[in-house]
Amino acid sequence: MSTMTLTRQDARLEAALGQSITALIANQARADAKTARVLDTHRALVAAETAVSFQCVRLINVATARRRVDDAVLDELDAQLEKLEEAAEERDVLEADLVRLLQAREEEVKRKATEAAPAPVPVTVPPASARCR
Repeated sequence: MSTMTLTRQDARLEAALGQSITALIANQARADAKTARVLDTHRALVAAETAVSFQCVRLINVATARRRVDDAVLDELDAQLEKLEEAAEERDVLEADLVRLLQAREEEVKRKATEAAPAPVPVTVPPASARCR
């Protein structure tokens, strides 16, 4: 089992699915199709977060190298910054997909809870004047 890095949506995912990410991944083979799709999207988001971190470190390494700044270094910085931007854009698309799936799941849970709730029973309370006699 792989270790999952944190995303901004982890707590929301756990709340929407009612289990920890570790438990969800361990039980993914038994998950329904909707839950499996959420977990697959989360896994892709984790990979994208890792790619962003990797590209950020590479940019830092290029920027902090002890060498004369010339056109070649500036070109390398531009190229690395572009890779970082692409990785961040991909991550943002995957995060939006996950949020959309989680919203659908939360709405489904809310709808089921509303349907399962018993109808309110009207309660009649006698007026205070009738109770005090």
